[in-house]
Amino acid sequence: MKLLILLALLLSLPTFAQEEILDDQDGLEDEVQGYSSLIPYPYYAEDKENINRMMIIESGSMALQARIDMIRRAQKSIDVEYFIYNTDMAGKIISRELVEAAKRGVKVRILVDHSLPIFKLNEYYADALARFGIEVKYYNTAPLIRISTVQFRNHRKILLIDDTEVITGGRNIGDDYFNLSTKFNFNDRDLHVTGPIVKVVKDSFDAFFKKKISKTPAKPYFAELVGESETERNARWKVYNTNLEKAARFLQETPEEIAVREKTKAISHAVMLNKRWHDCHHTTYSTDAPGANFFSRLNPNYDMKYRFLRKTLYDKISVIDKSILISSPYMLHNRHSKNLLKELRKKNVDVTIYTNSLASTDAIYVAANLYLDLFRWRRQGINIFLHDGNWSGVEEGLDEDIKKSKWGTHDKTQIYETSTYTELMVGTYNIDNRSNFYNTEMAMFCRGNDELVDEARHYILKQKTQGITINEDGTATDREGEKKSIYGTSRRGVLVMKLITLPSWLLKFLL
Repeated sequence: MKLLILLALLLSLPTFAQEEILDDQDGLEDEVQGYSSLIPYPYYAEDKENINRMMIIESGSMALQARIDMIRRAQKSIDVEYFIYNTDMAGKIISRELVEAAKRGVKVRILVDHSLPIFKLNEYYADALARFGIEVKYYNTAPLIRISTVQFRNHRKILLIDDTEVITGGRNIGDDYFNLSTKFNFNDRDLHVTGPIVKVVKDSFDAFFKKKISKTPAKPYFAELVGESETERNARWKVYNTNLEKAARFLQETPEEIAVREKTKAISHAVMLNKRWHDCHHTTYSTDAPGANFFSRLNPNYDMKYRFLRKTLYDKISVIDKSILISSPYMLHNRHSKNLLKELRKKNVDVTIYTNSLASTDAIYVAANLYLDLFRWRRQGINIFLHDGNWSGVEEGLDEDIKKSKWGTHDKTQIYETSTYTELMVGTYNIDNRSNFYNTEMAMFCRGNDELVDEARHYILKQKTQGITINEDGTATDREGEKKSIYGTSRRGVLVMKLITLPSWLLKFLL
């Protein structure tokens, strides 16, 4: 998606000055601390009265199995909301489980972002699901020609059952998020949550699902065209029937699917034996609001009506006096986040960043901007570690061809340490301008449970020590301590990145 945006928006560079003006307006609220208290329900909730329970899910196999188990437990309702919902094996497994739930009378709703470059769950699949009573909607169906409005994507990730438990985090629905791809896989992190805070997540889902920008797809049909030849009609008829058959087969069980489910269950069972639930006595949920478009972006009150999560992040980060650990697939600062980090460094706060190298990223144009800032950040005392594109070894039991695939980090986690408490954030928010200004994002926070924080920190530190370390002198070392290229990839890959550095920098505000 981002590559298409990069190419298309070369034609709209005059909007850059306009965006800079809007950025000035967007930064005004960041001067106010405690701004989260002004965010309306259900886009923000802080629960200090009840215990909410949380489990961290690192393993891709366990993440898939946890979703299967949740769907099978559902008795009343299932709400599904994702940025990406692929029609591969992972999508097939989840979809078939949803169909089985619908058959036993569970109300199932699916909201999928309609970003055309990556959109897969088309109206044929939606119609096949609807035949079992599953309601599907698409978020922001604006055509690509509306180059500004199409930027406003729904990046949230939710699987919620019976208003009592939810899984959120970095994972979309696709093979590469559940360790099923032989080409590219993501290390990622989910947070499984139960307790009263789940009702707030449900209410925010309802707000998104009912918003005008969320559309019910048209039912596919075959239309007669005036002046069409018989050959042309037959060709279209063949495509139409092929799509209907493909969608129908998608919801039919296959031997391959059975094998994948059994393999997933076996791997995840071993992982689950070592997992535990943690009590959270101070829980915060924050999300952006739905419905933004090009015209609302021009309104001076845009940030007050739509951009909520970054306010909560500012409230939480600005008071840190010891350390912050950030794990994000993309590191692309605007001047507001740069200033925030600068203030943290003035207070001698230890800042550690773990992100993708050129070797592991799925967005080379973001990497081009990262490498422009990398050494300056290191000189400022920020600790930087890069994923090297290899399997981290965190999860055993995977097939060798999956282990040998390209790997990237995709989790969106922040750990805050102050003199009086620690706090964990797991969500959908990337450190980039799309998450700051365009995409709707969400996050769950838990304050005061050091064991929960330590569990998340343990996995991040383990991954970073197995990647590329950026040293103070500007050199880089690998997981064995040997000298390594800071890019972690071939000269050809570096050359390609450098060729697109200038257009990537010019379009930084949209990446």
